[in-house]
Amino acid sequence: MYAKLNLALEITGAEGGYHTLDMINCTVGAGDALAVSFAEKTTVFMDGALCGTENTAFRAAEKIREASGRALRAEIDKGIPFGAGMGGSSADAGALFRYAVDRGLMSEADAVAAAAQVGSDVIYMMRGGWKRAKGRGGELSPLPSADCAVAVVRREYGASTAEVYRRYDLSPTHGAGIDAVLSGAADRYNVLEPAAISFCPGIDDLKRRMYDAFGDAVMTGSGSAVCAMIPLNETERAERLLRDGFGDCGYARLLFPKDDSVEYI
Repeated sequence: MYAKLNLALEITGAEGGYHTLDMINCTVGAGDALAVSFAEKTTVFMDGALCGTENTAFRAAEKIREASGRALRAEIDKGIPFGAGMGGSSADAGALFRYAVDRGLMSEADAVAAAAQVGSDVIYMMRGGWKRAKGRGGELSPLPSADCAVAVVRREYGASTAEVYRRYDLSPTHGAGIDAVLSGAADRYNVLEPAAISFCPGIDDLKRRMYDAFGDAVMTGSGSAVCAMIPLNETERAERLLRDGFGDCGYARLLFPKDDSVEYI
């Protein structure tokens, strides 16, 4: 399962207790590995540790069991960093629903309906690629692929999604709009950045360093990772800058976009 990046993020309102969003998403070549087998009861392991019933992948596996009568054992090896805004938990759940559809355990329509109940990004993570995602993340429309790489940097700390949204609600802001970003009339932005920075102040310093290095820097999701789009003719320079300038960060990688969210091995 590949990671997700929000290259721009606007909050447009609320629906059923959830924020509604407008985002530019892409999947990139950093991901978790998932091994799935049939079992007597639903079990999910993450890096060898048994997950509880509130885990997003467990909830997805239970939806599959309810629909198909088949319980799954899922073993996840994490490659997507925690608390980074890169869709790690949604990627795991999305991959399980994708597996269920591809193996005939659920219809596409049933899987999409179940994914919407499990998490806001899960429908997108069933599909991946360059998409504009609206609402709770499940209203998808394709976008042209960009010929670029993406530098992604994250410090050791993670951001709490719930806390970032709570702080955003205390002082909501809005940008120029995703239409303006797509037309080139406005730069990429993420309205959650001030709230995330108030929770993890180091994000602000990381953004400044990324902008100084690459001339671009936007936080993904609710944080704490920051990303910069890199032209393909500058990837060697970007690799060098990440290696020499961000060695103090727990995660600093140059990633390449993927047209899908899942790769079977």
